[in-house]
Amino acid sequence: MDTADFHFEQPRLLAVAVAAGVALFLALCWAERRRRRGLAGFAAEHLLARLTADYSAARRRSKDIALSLALALLVACFAGPRWGVEASTQKGATEDVVFALDVSKSMLVADMSPTRLARAKAAIANFVRRKGTGNVGLVAFAGQAFLQCPLTRDYDAFFRTLEETDTGSIQVPGTDIGRAIEESELAFYSNRNRKLLVILTDGEDLEAGGIEMARKLKRKGLVVHTVGVGTASGGPIRVIGDSGSLDTLKDKDGEEVVSHLDEQTLSAIAEATGGRFVRLGQAGEGMEALRLAIQAGTDERGAGRRGIPREEWLLGAALLLLVLESLTSTRRKDVRP
Repeated sequence: MDTADFHFEQPRLLAVAVAAGVALFLALCWAERRRRRGLAGFAAEHLLARLTADYSAARRRSKDIALSLALALLVACFAGPRWGVEASTQKGATEDVVFALDVSKSMLVADMSPTRLARAKAAIANFVRRKGTGNVGLVAFAGQAFLQCPLTRDYDAFFRTLEETDTGSIQVPGTDIGRAIEESELAFYSNRNRKLLVILTDGEDLEAGGIEMARKLKRKGLVVHTVGVGTASGGPIRVIGDSGSLDTLKDKDGEEVVSHLDEQTLSAIAEATGGRFVRLGQAGEGMEALRLAIQAGTDERGAGRRGIPREEWLLGAALLLLVLESLTSTRRKDVRP
């Protein structure tokens, strides 16, 4: 039997399972002590020994342990045990794709024509037009993240929202990829569709939470692809100043703020969920390559394989323990008169 990738979907419930088993065992021990005290008050000591001569405390304890383990295993079923892998054949119309678009000030850098943000928006629109099937949604993020367009097949509404999304959509400055991933996860429906998140950003994760959040979502079957927008050489960030003119953003020391594409961070985020990292490219060729890989079903490492539900094994073990407990007697095997 293939036991690869053993894990639980809800590992926190394992603590509940252990606590339930221990609580039941303690309750059974307390009930046994009460029975013995009650019996001691009913009969004299010399009669009590004769009355309990064929009683085995060890067998009673083994029955209590079996019941406690059975309860723990039944509760552990709700934690979602998974091991082994199975190939997913879901493609095309069964895909839900959420685009997380970086709208921070660094996306105004002109190392991609005309700006990183404009090039990213054009690449998203081209992706949706050419793909032509499935639900699409949009999350904008900077120092915070918000859902701009819920998952929909109304592409005209999606395109209108995409066109209106800019650096003014999120008022909190910065770049928090972790929040973008978290908000994007909430945008997906609870269905059996294949769930893909495509993050378009320059990769400067100022809050450094993107990689850790991606790791947490790996077990939930969410695949994260990252698209690097910008160049390694980067460029200065230009914003509209108070006078209405285009000014270069400077730090507290008066130096120009130069934004570079952080490929290392974006690669790590994609790798954490089995997704891909691609560079957008001046003509959007990276996004097009990703679209073709998604449609061919070859975008994920492991070809979209998922852990197989194994609740029946824990349930079977619990039922076996209950049967054994019911067949186990508390009488001693050999009772001498």
